[in-house]
Amino acid sequence: MRYLIASAITVLIIAGGPTLPAQTLAAGSGTTTRAAGPLMVRHIIGLENISSQKSGSLTVQNGTMQFSGGKSVANVPVTSIDAIFVGSETTQSGGKVGRVVKTAAMAAPYESGKVFSLLMRTKVDILTLSYRDTGGAMHAAIFALPIGQANDMRTKLVAAGAREGASQELKERAQQ
Repeated sequence: MRYLIASAITVLIIAGGPTLPAQTLAAGSGTTTRAAGPLMVRHIIGLENISSQKSGSLTVQNGTMQFSGGKSVANVPVTSIDAIFVGSETTQSGGKVGRVVKTAAMAAPYESGKVFSLLMRTKVDILTLSYRDTGGAMHAAIFALPIGQANDMRTKLVAAGAREGASQELKERAQQ
């Protein structure tokens, strides 16, 4: 009976593996493209009046970067952004349900629960912004985006008037 339950859990996790709904694979390109609609992100830390780990949408419109998470909204003027940094990170997927399944899977026979830890990992892009408020104080905000979306967001921000940071200054000096 115990083996039957462990096998059923294995099949469920493999068949219904972690996916990001706002992400699709472009045919033949091997890169991801975002589906139509607002970019769904997770605010890690840094925006005023927005709680840590809040999920919401990130948009760039009319010279303003806006994060909307339910009733909470934060606006940052794009021209006040001094630096944009992009990276990637591996995180555990599945949220609270994933943690429960992972914990339950540790009771699986022959240490097969360790495989679930490998299956329940997903990569995300990390977007870090450095900006100044109206008083001139420096702030930073960190967002987790679906894989392949951080560079697109950086491009949108730069096109709207944000500065890329130290690398941009070095490029400008090299051109002079």
